[in-house]
Amino acid sequence: MLKRHLLLASLLAGTFAVTACSQQTEDQAAVTADQAADTAASAGDVIAANTEAATAEAEVAAQNTGAKINDSAENAGVAVSNAADNAGEAITDGTNKAVASTAAVVADGASSVAEGASNVAADAEAKAPTDQQY
Repeated sequence: MLKRHLLLASLLAGTFAVTACSQQTEDQAAVTADQAADTAASAGDVIAANTEAATAEAEVAAQNTGAKINDSAENAGVAVSNAADNAGEAITDGTNKAVASTAAVVADGASSVAEGASNVAADAEAKAPTDQQY
């Protein structure tokens, strides 16, 4: 829109300068040039205001993005810490269960050996001849 106004103003000013038919034409050209200058100044003000608003919005968006990234990083850190804690607890629980199972198996084995030894001793006593001669 601004370019159109400036182009139109330039064309009109050029046309009036070339023809220069009368003082009225020159006066109208000056008015048109003033209007074109006013339009350009207004457009410049609008562009500056829009640029300032866009810059402010971009700054807010960047701050919000930074805050979201920070929150996400904190959440990820907590999740990793919790996962490490859970893994440590799982390893401890698994180790404790394995040790307990091994101890139970060894105890059962020792009981079986003791029972077998007791049975062998009992059999030996029962089969021992009382009047052996050599």
